Amino acid sequence: MYFRVGFGVLCLVFAAACVGDGKRNIREYYFPVEELRRGQVYEYDLAQGDSSSPEYRYYKTFERDSGLFLAGTYYNDHFQIGQIIREKITDKGIIASEYSLYDADLETGKQIQTNAAIESPEVYPFRVKDSVGIYLFSLHYEPVTDPSTTIYLTRRRIFLGDAPAFEFKGETYTCIRFGLLESIGTRKGGDEMLRGRGEEWYAKGLGLVYYRKTFGNNGQVKFEYKLKDVFPMSELEKKAEAFFGE
Repeated sequence: MYFRVGFGVLCLVFAAACVGDGKRNIREYYFPVEELRRGQVYEYDLAQGDSSSPEYRYYKTFERDSGLFLAGTYYNDHFQIGQIIREKITDKGIIASEYSLYDADLETGKQIQTNAAIESPEVYPFRVKDSVGIYLFSLHYEPVTDPSTTIYLTRRRIFLGDAPAFEFKGETYTCIRFGLLESIGTRKGGDEMLRGRGEEWYAKGLGLVYYRKTFGNNGQVKFEYKLKDVFPMSELEKKAEAFFGE
């Protein structure tokens, strides 16, 4: 009987140790993949000042035999595609499966696709500890405008806990934040062109709602955007038609 009681206590202790690992589940703060099966456009604009320079990201969930995926297509303020990323949703988090960049051909002006080689695919973890652990995403590619050069991008995310609440369309969303450390260089391990740091906020049930990045020793290059609107692709097509006067 004493053996049974002791064994039962040990089981409870080990179970508590496994469950109480101090990690926080933040899966619900990423984009709502189940709600994005029909696709939605996230419009971001400058977070400070009165000027406007919108960017658009079209997210759509799709299934394959190998699992569930989320595709994100980036459009600039001239409605040109800048990049496309395909992410796989796993039990542990979001990992990048494909990454394509687009550059303008100097002769024709058309967008040309370049497929990047993903070295470390971590995009967003589902279980985290405050300021513990670095989640690494890295890739390299040869730009169309200079195929003899290899560009390396490294992005490190560090979980920083809760962020301020975010107001969107009359509702208040709780948020979390990640710190960002980025480096862009022409050779792996050296010849870095830019080093940057920044922050991302993700809202529960909504996804990325704010980000800022600063590059250069004196912060010469700075980006700061927040979520302005969410709408169907048909609305983006209307905006593009109006922009091009069609």
